[in-house]
Amino acid sequence: MGRILLFAILFFLGYLVLKSLGASLLKHRGQDDGESDSGSTELIQDPQCDIYFMKQHGIQARIGGQTFYFCSEACRDKYIEAHRKR
Repeated sequence: MGRILLFAILFFLGYLVLKSLGASLLKHRGQDDGESDSGSTELIQDPQCDIYFMKQHGIQARIGGQTFYFCSEACRDKYIEAHRKR
């Protein structure tokens, strides 16, 4: 019974070490590619055309004290024009 418990503990510790190493390698690999962990895959919706896109690829605009993200400059310009008419 003692051997089984010892093997279970050793297996668990080995799992934790491998998991930690794997996470460290993946994190380091993502930084080499120029990606950051925060917000790298955050999808947001364009307020003009309702398309979803990755936030870091969006066009940022500050309108009326709020920050908006658009999928393209054309959508940004249409949104600004539509809100000027109001």
